[in-house]
Amino acid sequence: MAIGDYPDAVPAEFLISAKRFDANTDIKRFPDIAPLLGVDTLDLCGGCIVDDFDGDGDLDIATSTIDPLGSMTYFQNEGDGSFSDASSQSRLDDQLGGLNIIGADYDNDGDVDILVLRGAWLFDEGKIRNSLLRNDGQGRFTDVTRFAGIAEPASPTQAAAWGDFDNDGYLDLYIGNESRSDASKFPAEQAAGGDYPAQLFLNQGDGTFKDIAKSSGVTNDRYCKGVAVGDYDNDGDLDIYVSNLGRNRLYRNENNGTFNDVAPSLGVTEPADRSFVPWFFDYDNDGWLDLFVAGYDAEVDDVAANYLGLQNDATMPCLYQNRGGRFKEVARSVGIDRPLLPMGANFGDLDNDGFLDIYIGTGNPDYETIMPNVMLRNADGQHFEDVSRSGGFGHLQKGHGIAFADIDNDGDQDLYHQIGGFFAGDAYHNALFHNPGHGNHFLTMQLVGTRSPRNGYGARIKIDVNTPKGIWSIHRAVGSVSSFGGSTSRQEIGLGDATSIKQVTIFWPGSGTTQVLKDVPIDAMIEVREGEASFKQLPLDPIKLIESTIK
Repeated sequence: MAIGDYPDAVPAEFLISAKRFDANTDIKRFPDIAPLLGVDTLDLCGGCIVDDFDGDGDLDIATSTIDPLGSMTYFQNEGDGSFSDASSQSRLDDQLGGLNIIGADYDNDGDVDILVLRGAWLFDEGKIRNSLLRNDGQGRFTDVTRFAGIAEPASPTQAAAWGDFDNDGYLDLYIGNESRSDASKFPAEQAAGGDYPAQLFLNQGDGTFKDIAKSSGVTNDRYCKGVAVGDYDNDGDLDIYVSNLGRNRLYRNENNGTFNDVAPSLGVTEPADRSFVPWFFDYDNDGWLDLFVAGYDAEVDDVAANYLGLQNDATMPCLYQNRGGRFKEVARSVGIDRPLLPMGANFGDLDNDGFLDIYIGTGNPDYETIMPNVMLRNADGQHFEDVSRSGGFGHLQKGHGIAFADIDNDGDQDLYHQIGGFFAGDAYHNALFHNPGHGNHFLTMQLVGTRSPRNGYGARIKIDVNTPKGIWSIHRAVGSVSSFGGSTSRQEIGLGDATSIKQVTIFWPGSGTTQVLKDVPIDAMIEVREGEASFKQLPLDPIKLIESTIK
């Protein structure tokens, strides 16, 4: 396909029929406009965040790279359709390396701060400290790691998640480190030592943190590949899922400062030994958070065998459907039991139909692992269909950090993708897939917590809409994000063919209150403050993206 010789030049025994790439539903093509805008940074694998770092109402882009000599990049959205490279002004160009970056307002001052994670895959040579970068509200960052108390001990890591685990209104931080206590999972030369327990940093409310992982029972003591946070049992507090080289864990929050691993009893330990990116999301819109866990033990020949309808030995992803606090694995029945080889993954609503879709950035560190990235469209919460071909997402380079966000304020989610491999020489340019629009409606919400975290993390949203077929409900959990994606903290919610919004209901975890909003406009952006009876409509002016002047 890449050189134009498909299908005529392919030997019959290796020919994959074009029909294998067709979906029941074709979507419009998402063009890659990163080169046009000048945001196509050339990097090895790394992370990305798309959010409003400077408080001007437009979404900016931050990226990182695992390259120890490579600095972070910050593209400032100028609001006129262009981006400027503000890496130096932001002081992010002082930050070197970092496989993953995660945004959150840890100090409740109303802006997005950044956590940089380092040392991944390097075993004992990966004892490189992470960085906590405090935003001054203008998109300028200061390294406060030592002051915050999270600099030591430095452990190799690629995964962390923010969440208010004690419901005091401040975001706490769980970091899953790459411990090798289970030596059976590693070659002998790599198995010695390597005891790097996970850390649970409790926010003290004064800019500092205290590690309570041991007393809370969440040290994990396994090689962590991903972390997800969400309230899976709807009891008002956040639980933690940890994806490992080994059996995965689901730490249920007991609301007394301790957690209990309930993964075995709930049957959510798989994929065992070779799982990767996890997240909580409500894919079927029933008000209960489901759980996706990617499996990455596979090779390119497994992918080819799958397309050819042949047996393969790949580790398949798991999709655990939440049934009132219990789980049922449904990957096969919804059509995602296939080799995916994720290096990164995330979820969002690419067509604003109200159902959350899945994007997989594929690959592994080996140079020869080249396969298309994969977009799986959620069809009404019943099954997923591969729209990589029609949507233009089947990029052959290795994908990592992924962010769904409405870059141009037109009401639908675009997709920024940090692309590149692990080894020098395997770098590639990042992509920005521009959403052409699919004719559905939306509501964008900016939550402001007063007793809950300022950015609304942990809140649950239910939107009841009027449609030609009757009343329909859409559910979202604020702050439930992928391990390897930095989607905006705004809630960009597709409403499908809704004709109007009947009401919006928000459950706030900090105050334990429920807020109901009436007369909410459709195709608009609103700000909602915890405890207030009304909302504020914010301007949402579409931006016409223009050719970059970035040199």
